[in-house]
Amino acid sequence: MKLFSKLGFIVSGMLVMAALVAGTAVTFAQEDAPAEDGGARISQRGPKEAKEEVADVFGITVEELQAYYDAGDRHSDIIEDLGLDEDTIREELREVKQALKMEKKADLLGISVDELQAMLDEGMTFQEIADELGVELPERNGRRGNRGGGNDAAATGDNA
Repeated sequence: MKLFSKLGFIVSGMLVMAALVAGTAVTFAQEDAPAEDGGARISQRGPKEAKEEVADVFGITVEELQAYYDAGDRHSDIIEDLGLDEDTIREELREVKQALKMEKKADLLGISVDELQAMLDEGMTFQEIADELGVELPERNGRRGNRGGGNDAAATGDNA
């Protein structure tokens, strides 16, 4: 485990530096999404991969999705326009949002999503994982790292 920890520390340090240089201000999901979007709204400003996944959920191309965004349409508007099942689409968007968050956290730690999920499944918090790997978490809203989250957050990775 010491070798994994040292390797993780080195890789994590390089990833953190790259993330800081690239700017980590891009938000994949808007936590304060209005109730009509069911809290599953994925930011229109997200990376191309996020838009591809969202477009797949809607069954349209990235270009079609971008046209909706450019017209000022929200996900609820797209669902209505395409005649899709609202509950199904919202659940799929929540899953995409969760997957994007896990990928972002795993990248920050310098480990795979599977490794992160396995550690969370063992009951570790995101902060405990970062500490074990020797990764200094960037400040978030004036705080550093994990500030609680409970069992559900530990299981889903929502506590960071």
